[in-house]
Amino acid sequence: MRDLIEWLKPGSRVKRYIFALLVSVLLLILCGISLGKISDLTPTMLIAYVLLITLSIFGIIFSFILAQRNILIVSLKNISRRNKNVRIRQLLYGDPRLKKGPRVVVIGGGSGLPNLLKGLKEYTSNITAVVNVSADDYTLTSAMSKEERVTPGDIRKCVSALSTFESDFSKLLTYKTENGEGTSIGNLVINALTDITGSFPKAIDKLSDIFQVQGDIYPVTTDDLILCAGLENGEVVVGKENISERVRETRTAIKQIFLKDGSLKVVPEVIDAIKKANIIVLGPGSLYTSICSNLLFDEVSKAIVKSKAKKVYVANIMNQPGQTEGYTLARYINEIERYLGKHVLDYAIVNNGEITPEMIKDFNQEDSTAVKIDLENIQNRAICVIQEDFVLTAKNALIHDADRLAEIIMTLSLTKSIGDLNIVSMKRKHMKKEQMLTNKRVIKTKIQEIKRKRAQKKAEKIKGETPKKKDKKEKKIKTSEKSQATINKIKEEISKE
Repeated sequence: MRDLIEWLKPGSRVKRYIFALLVSVLLLILCGISLGKISDLTPTMLIAYVLLITLSIFGIIFSFILAQRNILIVSLKNISRRNKNVRIRQLLYGDPRLKKGPRVVVIGGGSGLPNLLKGLKEYTSNITAVVNVSADDYTLTSAMSKEERVTPGDIRKCVSALSTFESDFSKLLTYKTENGEGTSIGNLVINALTDITGSFPKAIDKLSDIFQVQGDIYPVTTDDLILCAGLENGEVVVGKENISERVRETRTAIKQIFLKDGSLKVVPEVIDAIKKANIIVLGPGSLYTSICSNLLFDEVSKAIVKSKAKKVYVANIMNQPGQTEGYTLARYINEIERYLGKHVLDYAIVNNGEITPEMIKDFNQEDSTAVKIDLENIQNRAICVIQEDFVLTAKNALIHDADRLAEIIMTLSLTKSIGDLNIVSMKRKHMKKEQMLTNKRVIKTKIQEIKRKRAQKKAEKIKGETPKKKDKKEKKIKTSEKSQATINKIKEEISKE
């Protein structure tokens, strides 16, 4: 009896179909009874009864199917609430549906990228995460050996996020030992696999197979990447880890970033994924060290520009001390397009949810400020900005609502427009307007140049005249003045008369 009452509660979306089913059955019974009592049927009555019986049969079939469907969904939701290891979308659709999902390329880093990947893997398995691993990302893994080894923290977190094992087994990758000087178990596993397989990319592939990763994870390059930054005070900082520290010490903003070695090769799989993508997502993550650092590779930035995929930027919720203090949404977008190219981004997704002082204090965000939305300062006027409340609280952090964010990205991948705004036509219109303004400036400059040349020629002619010509001109002027004076006298005499 208690189970029956559960289905009658609001929000289950079962009552309406049960009611429709009962009405359809009742209608069918009434039609049968009335047909048995009528001896003389007219053609009109026969048609009416046939229509009613057909309608009731269809009502019974569809009501039964929809009621069963909603009962299944509610049941699976209850199961997933009790056991968080069970994902409802995987139970409903399984791998075949996910394999047919949109091809998504995500470029970012930090804790924001793994959080987004957790949401995206509920919709598609065609995910490619591009992560920047710098040469200065080293730590001493004394538990393994006395050598310095690369510790790709962002890649390790991405493997954990895309793993189909929603259990404590996948948490091993991010677990840090207490007596191993804070060394992550994931780093030790990657280092061991690097020794076994002989290379870092093969180690990532092997780790992905072990943890049954739903998608692909690639470093942008396997070469030694050293990131440099030029500050506003003229100082140059070498090394990703040193940039934030130096910016905080000097309180000077980053002017530009660049690679110490410009001849680094991009992993071919990254370019292939960008070419085949339906949607390319930049962020969330550190603006300079996680996003723009990947765009410093010409092959990557050119592939993104040429790609027919939609380009989306996901803005951080909070500014990052040491990199983007005081930055607004427009500053983020303008900086990305400075490295990527103008008018490339189609969408920007930003949080407009309230962040209270209590939230900032409770989650250790005192040194950071929320990203302000200033649409009027965005140089790319064709971009569509999507504003929603994405704020969720996590351990010592404010993070995006991954489910809602992934839902919006999936919607964007399947459509060219948001509401009545068509991004493609808007971009074309904006580009035409900009071209017209450029043409007007060129024409105006040419006209001014022609006028200047004419004035110069006229001045040269006057300078080049002989004394005789000048005397003749002066005589003409004098005679014209005399004649004008005589005309004026005659007019005065006539007026007096």
